[in-house]
Amino acid sequence: LGIRVVLDAVFNHISERHAIFQDVIRNQKKSKFYKWFIFYNEDKFEYECFSSCKYMPKLNTNIEEVQNYLIDVGKYYVEKFNIDGWRLDVSDEVSHYFWKRFNKEIKKLNSDVILIGENRHDASDYLRGDEFDSIMNYAFLKAMLDYFKNPDFTSLDLANKLNELLMRNTDIVNKMMLNLLDSHDTLRFYTEVNTSKEKYKCAMAILFVYLGAPCIYYGDEIYLEGGYDPDSRRVMKWGKIEDDSMRNLIRNLSAFREKFYNGSIKIYSINDLFIIERINDAYKYKLSVNHGEIIKIDYNNIILSS
Repeated sequence: LGIRVVLDAVFNHISERHAIFQDVIRNQKKSKFYKWFIFYNEDKFEYECFSSCKYMPKLNTNIEEVQNYLIDVGKYYVEKFNIDGWRLDVSDEVSHYFWKRFNKEIKKLNSDVILIGENRHDASDYLRGDEFDSIMNYAFLKAMLDYFKNPDFTSLDLANKLNELLMRNTDIVNKMMLNLLDSHDTLRFYTEVNTSKEKYKCAMAILFVYLGAPCIYYGDEIYLEGGYDPDSRRVMKWGKIEDDSMRNLIRNLSAFREKFYNGSIKIYSINDLFIIERINDAYKYKLSVNHGEIIKIDYNNIILSS
């Protein structure tokens, strides 16, 4: 069906229940895995962990044994199951040296395997061709929230911010950015904009027309709400959908996007109207939005505005 599979890997930390860490608990310094973790107070058995959660001890990815173990995991799923990529959790807390090794070993097996880092901040140092191909573009999400939640954040502000994000990296990297409105770690965008379907539709249109790969989180297509984690991971609503307008919009935007996938991009504002132009050899398409009201959608020359 042309579907590709990307798995999620957590190489920054493990569960305290993991057999490796349980061995450390039992044998303390005598454990062969003791140096796999970062102890800052050995007498009190205090160690670095993820997000101040003691049940998720942090791995020391500067240790060669740890690197070999994790790289073997990454290679196993590429070799045995022919997966198409890895999404790498909390990747900005893992050493550059490890990611360079990981990239080299994985790309040896299949140069087309995509490596997507979960970096929350400017990741240009990771995107130079020898670590990640792409990151989850949380900066794009923040710009969308600023624009659709804050009436003082103008269309010019949004144009400047999105242009700034494109200036951070090369065109090749920008075309592979994983742009998102929602994830399991964020409040649902639909909830964030006070369940305004108009604003949500406008944001979705920008997501598809902007440079990069649009990411659809389950439930986006049916206006699924959700607050702070774990409420952002609500159970999917199956069965009959009362309002199919978002799913239809996503379907149409997906088909429309193919027309300008390889085209250039121009972002600007006129009279507080935010505008993206996508240009290829044959056509120029223009998306226009304000802070959320929709008049019409024309897929020959897409227009979302008030």
